[in-house]
Amino acid sequence: MTGDGVNDAPALKQAISAWAMGKGGTDVAREAAHMTLLDNNFRHHSSRAVREGRRIFDNMRKFVRYTMTAIPARSGPIFLAPFLGLPIPLLPIHILWINLVTDGLPGSHSPRRPRNAT
Repeated sequence: MTGDGVNDAPALKQAISAWAMGKGGTDVAREAAHMTLLDNNFRHHSSRAVREGRRIFDNMRKFVRYTMTAIPARSGPIFLAPFLGLPIPLLPIHILWINLVTDGLPGSHSPRRPRNAT
């Protein structure tokens, strides 16, 4: 919700995301809003937010794809060993450590990747 006048203040106060116009807006609208646009250019801010959201979504999708391809390679020997009569290759603490090292570090770095990184 965007607003710049006194009549917009009730709607701005109830909105989930309320933006007031900074240059031409009233003080009542600015106090009721969550954010104030200093340059009154909503298009610039919304397009930047959409780009940032798409970058985050792309990075999350890359991490999920990485995780889903790595799980079968790690869990295959663990599930097949009892059926083949072999001892369990890893203890649960080993599995947790492997998951922490192989998924934790890439997962903590993925939100900081630029949009065009692979």
